[in-house]
Amino acid sequence: MQFKKEYANLTNSEKCRILKQYKLEIKYATKLKNTPNPERASLYKILYDDFYKKLPDNPIKLKTRNKNYVNERTQRQIKFLSPFLKKYTNFIEIGSGDFSLTISLSPYVNYIMGIDVSDENISDEWIIPKNVEIYIASDSTSMPNKNHFFHIAYSNQLLEHFHPEDLDIHLSNVYNLLKNKGIYVFQTPHKFFGPHDVSKFFHNEAVGFHLKEYSNLELYLVLNKAGFRRIKLLTGIKGHRIYLPIQLSIIVELFLSIFPYSLKKYLSLLTIFRKFINGHVIATK
Repeated sequence: MQFKKEYANLTNSEKCRILKQYKLEIKYATKLKNTPNPERASLYKILYDDFYKKLPDNPIKLKTRNKNYVNERTQRQIKFLSPFLKKYTNFIEIGSGDFSLTISLSPYVNYIMGIDVSDENISDEWIIPKNVEIYIASDSTSMPNKNHFFHIAYSNQLLEHFHPEDLDIHLSNVYNLLKNKGIYVFQTPHKFFGPHDVSKFFHNEAVGFHLKEYSNLELYLVLNKAGFRRIKLLTGIKGHRIYLPIQLSIIVELFLSIFPYSLKKYLSLLTIFRKFINGHVIATK
């Protein structure tokens, strides 16, 4: 196992935690990758619950305990989402984690549902508003029986956790949940900047709980397969929102893909390229 500079810069206690996290993620990710459906669908919940229990000081848990961090993150997401929201909006957040955003969005919409496979990160202090529904899924691909009901589906840092075969199922399910002209707004780590899970300390590709990190070309293909026809990349320059045809982003990716890993990652992080390939995907039904 190779130790990268990101690992060398950690404190000794952080190194111990990262190694423990790495071993758990490799073990569970390997199990997910090698288990066929339908067994795999229910395995996500079991493994994630076990992961949180065995590693209570994991980064997600530590962040949810930091009220300032949770509040700042939630307010950033609300600010980003606010142009999409109307008082009549039916909204679904998929992969809600601690459900802080789901609950905080309740004053801005008609109805909001939050979905996750684990309830390990829900705070006992949350008061659930009347127009909020919490849905703990029995498996990774289960969705509520609310087809053609939602105006907006939203996820943040979710798609990379799916087995590629399950991503196809997920996108088809989201498509069915949305009303005509409804949108799926999501962000997932771009593979050119990665890996973004615990693998970043040891590998050039994700091998932990990020079962696959994607380029916009790959996202375009799976979204198109699920039925989404109008797909854009929402990025920003100096506070201004810029909607790009995802095909333009794909052209930039194809240029960057000719370079070896280190140079490709360096170039991708430069503003001139990063703004063309990194952002939120807006897929319209």
